[in-house]
Amino acid sequence: MTAPPPDPYAILGVTVEASDDDLDHAFRGLVRGLHPDTRTSGSDDADDADRRLQDLLNAYATLRDPIRRAAYDRAQAAALSASSAARSPRPRRSGAGASDAVPIRVGPVHWEPPPPGGKHDGPR
Repeated sequence: MTAPPPDPYAILGVTVEASDDDLDHAFRGLVRGLHPDTRTSGSDDADDADRRLQDLLNAYATLRDPIRRAAYDRAQAAALSASSAARSPRPRRSGAGASDAVPIRVGPVHWEPPPPGGKHDGPR
């Protein structure tokens, strides 16, 4: 199973209401420390820093593009509502014998047209 993609807002350290200027400011501050030309960490952290830089670039590209940002926000809202709906308990029936109740099973409906004379014998 693959891990869910990282949250771009968390990667940049901004809120959902962040403006484009807030995104730019956060991105520039973070990219300065992760860029290979300016990073100060040793070579043992190079792979981790490269992965974090790639995540940062993807997060910035997602949030800076208005269409991609709106699509991401809609997907997050849908996932949140689906997970909360899945966790909400179903209402229980109250009253005597509710736990002994047998579910009602409905079979296919059979319809017969009235006889050709126009007379109908059964109730309407």
